[in-house]
Amino acid sequence: MTSSRHSADSMDAADLADAASNSRTFETVARAAFAVNGVLHLLIGYAAIRLASGHGAKPSQAGVLTAVANEPGGAFALWVAAITFAALTIWHALELCFGRGYRSTYRRVMQKGSSVGLILIYGALAIVTVRYALGGTNSHKSNARKSDLSVELMQTLAGRLFLAAVGATIFGIGVFFVVKGLRRAHRKNLKRTSGFFGRTAVVLGMIGYIAKGLVICSAGMLVGYSTITFEPAKAEGISTVFRTIQGQPTGPAGLVAAGLGLASYGLYLGCRARFGTMPNDY
Repeated sequence: MTSSRHSADSMDAADLADAASNSRTFETVARAAFAVNGVLHLLIGYAAIRLASGHGAKPSQAGVLTAVANEPGGAFALWVAAITFAALTIWHALELCFGRGYRSTYRRVMQKGSSVGLILIYGALAIVTVRYALGGTNSHKSNARKSDLSVELMQTLAGRLFLAAVGATIFGIGVFFVVKGLRRAHRKNLKRTSGFFGRTAVVLGMIGYIAKGLVICSAGMLVGYSTITFEPAKAEGISTVFRTIQGQPTGPAGLVAAGLGLASYGLYLGCRARFGTMPNDY
């Protein structure tokens, strides 16, 4: 009897998941998360290009979210963004829990893995965006907290090893992005890869994935470098990457290239919002 009850509960949950995934409104809101994230990357890319021209821009997620929060109606915009991020997180959580219509074990593993990655990315974006919408943080405080934590970790060998492992993990994620762009593996995330819009989306994604991957790899290397030189400021994330590029002889060109690359990734995400695949296998 207990087994039957559990089976019925499982079926009810699966039915609810199926009903949610078949909701056009829910899918539209979830898809919008890609577009919102695309706008975020466009703004970061724009800030990087402005930094190249000598303006005091802050090309980072924290810098962009702080700027949006300080604008009239910024808090409302951030709440809307958070809702879309949460919707996409829930969509992929349903896929992770109830997805079963796969052609092979390989496809099952790959789709589940993809869902886990997107849950982590968009779940984190939802939480961070809500914090900024509530006025609970800003880019200066965020960087200060990162530096303080890095300083604490660098006091011990275990802490340094942990930071080194974090840097290696970040570097590995960057390599994944670069390889995905080079292999144009993002094509499987698009329903349309032919015609003008399809080919444009593929090219934008290729450039965007490679550019974002290189930026992430640089962030990982700087975290690792900080553990050797005891420079906690080097472990502050993407903003440190752009400041490092700015200090090089070819800094302006590098910043423009990185900014355009991130903008390309943002445009690709806009395409993915419009005609990207959305798993619905339960």
